[in-house]
Amino acid sequence: MAESFDAIAEKVLTKAHFEAVLDARFAEQDAKLEAKLDQRFAEQDAKLEKRFASIGERFANIDERFVSIDQRFMSIDQRFTEQDAKSEKRFAEQDAKSEKRFAEQDARFEARFVKLEKTLFLHTWMLGLIVLVLVVPQLQAWLA
Repeated sequence: MAESFDAIAEKVLTKAHFEAVLDARFAEQDAKLEAKLDQRFAEQDAKLEKRFASIGERFANIDERFVSIDQRFMSIDQRFTEQDAKSEKRFAEQDAKSEKRFAEQDARFEARFVKLEKTLFLHTWMLGLIVLVLVVPQLQAWLA
């Protein structure tokens, strides 16, 4: 009976039939596994896309803020430039006024010193005359 069963089994289950059945089963399992993996990867891709989209939006918002900050810095720089120009103009005006004032003071001092030198020159001659008039006769009296 075992021999007859083996003979029937060999006729019914051949190696090629067995491999075909196994290949079909493995193909079916591979297809199911591939479908599940594709679905899982699609879900993960969707989640990542959603996250990256929100990150992209956040970066876009940050970029907009940087643009507004840059504009504010540019306006501040412009104000500093204007303020520097005003300060330079004021300093130039003050320097011109100071130079004019110092020149006027120098002219007044020079005029005053010229007047004093004339007066000193006159006084020196007057002292010389006094010496000649008073001291020379006195010296002649003492020496004679």
